[in-house]
Amino acid sequence: MTDKPPKEPTDQQPSTGWVAGMVTRGGTGPCYGLIADDGQRYALYSTAGTELVQGSRVKVKLETTKLRIYCGPGTLMAMTDAEPVK
Repeated sequence: MTDKPPKEPTDQQPSTGWVAGMVTRGGTGPCYGLIADDGQRYALYSTAGTELVQGSRVKVKLETTKLRIYCGPGTLMAMTDAEPVK
């Protein structure tokens, strides 16, 4: 006898919303790198042309993405907004 499939997804889904961290790969995109304050590594994608400076602290707004591109190591997320952290 087999167990019934779970009602909720069992894979860890990346968090969405605002995440603060340090830029590990900057520039004007479309790919960026970020290590969040909780240690999670993100590969960010945005076509907005936002300039992020490597080593700076930022707060970014993340959304899941269906894109299947490689933007470097980490969980691929779409970056919809970014603000510097003072």
